[in-house]
Order: sequence, then structure tokens, then C-alpha cells
Amino acid sequence: MEPVELIHAGRFVSRGRGRHGTRIIDSWELIYVSAGALEMFEEKREFSVPAGSFLLLRPGFRHGGLSAYDRDLVFFWCHFLPRSPERQKRLDAMDSCRAAVRPERMGEYFQLLLSELREVGTGNSADLLAELLLAEAERTPQGGTEEGGEISSGLAFRAREYIALHFEESLSTAVLGEALHCSADYLNRVCRHAWGHTVTQEINLTRLRYACRLLLAGKLSIKEIAFESGFNDPAYFRRRFRREFGLSPAEYRAAHSLGHMNTE
Repeated sequence: MEPVELIHAGRFVSRGRGRHGTRIIDSWELIYVSAGALEMFEEKREFSVPAGSFLLLRPGFRHGGLSAYDRDLVFFWCHFLPRSPERQKRLDAMDSCRAAVRPERMGEYFQLLLSELREVGTGNSADLLAELLLAEAERTPQGGTEEGGEISSGLAFRAREYIALHFEESLSTAVLGEALHCSADYLNRVCRHAWGHTVTQEINLTRLRYACRLLLAGKLSIKEIAFESGFNDPAYFRRRFRREFGLSPAEYRAAHSLGHMNTE
């Protein structure tokens, strides 16, 4: 398998202001957070990437920051293109976001890559280092208890990703369990262990976060936003929203629209 083609790479150190721009790019991007936390979205999916974790962004998909950069945020990034169908297939199968198994190696490999770019520039050696980074990101943990092993292998992550892609639909723990080929009870137990809350709570939180984005866009009515976010009952939507944010949807829109900056 040929190594990927590295386009460029770098290291970002936050000054505590600004946020990641919203854009669509025609290459893959691998981000590794070495300090702080990065809040990002890709289309309808939202990611909180803590230190020691990576995010893989796909070409042709709109992505951007969800919040201002943490003051202590530091992350590495690289843009690249696959050179073979085999590498493309492996990229498609990779987790979009999870903790690195060996975070110290991810940091070391990125440092080597940046050093190589400074001394030599792009080329075969830089391509090989980028391929090494991807191989490290593909690494999976070994061992663990039954539930811990399931979490490590990505069941909780796959559940969160499925929710992010299907939250507007009629979604429940049972439907999600069927889609992920496990029982609803087992899925709920694994996800509660990983997230600290139930699958139903995760579905509602995902819908409410999406509703916040629609409220700030200012184009739809509250009732329309409820339906767009996956709530069949606008009154229930209003109750859940106030319980989560302490404001009604209309109050939230009024409070956050003043001085809102469009980053697109």
C-alpha cells in the first residue's frame, strides 16, 4: 500500500480567542489535541476532543468550531490525500474521533513530521511520516473487561455517531440497539458507563444542541425548530429545553442573538 500524499501540516497554539472557521475542504484532515479541548462539528455530528484524542475530518463535508478556543488548547493537524483504494477503504472504516492508544507517540510523530517539513519539505519522507500517524490512529487497545472492551472497541462511540446522524428520526434505545446489533439493556449499560447518562438522555441532548443552532440561525419558528430537531410535540420540546438551559427557546434566541457573530 502506498503512503498517503501529505499536503501540509502544522501546530496550533491558542491565545484564548477565536474559533475554528467553518469550511469545506477537498482533503482529509487529522487533528491531534495535545492540551486543552477542541469543540468541533462535521455536518450534523458534534465532537468534543480532549487532550490525548484525535479527530479525523472527511473531504467534502462542512466542518467548523462549536465554541471559542480554550486558552490552553494546543493541537497538531495535517491535510493529506489517499493514493490507493485500500487506504481510502481503511480511512472510511476509521473512527472519526477517539482517544489515541499511545498519545505520546502521536505527539512524537507529529513533531517529527513538522521537523521534516522544515528541513526538507513535502515529499516521500513526509508522506511516510503521515502514513505512520494514520497507522497510530488506527491502533486499537487490547484487553479490558467485557463492558470496558466494548467501550474500547467503539460501541459507545458508534452509538453516539448513529444518534448524531439520525436524531431527527423516530429514535429510541431499542431502535439504536437493533441498528448496532445488541440488546437495548446492554447498550444502555455500556453507554451509561461511557457517558454518565442514558441513551435517551443523549438523544434529547443531541436534539437540543441542534435546536440551539437553529434558534441562532433565526430562520424558523419555534414549532418548526421542534420538528426539525426530532421532537414531535412542541410543548414537550419547550419543557425539555427549559429544563436543560434554564430558558425557553424564545428567551434563548433573544439572549444569544444579540451581538451574535456569524463565522461562516
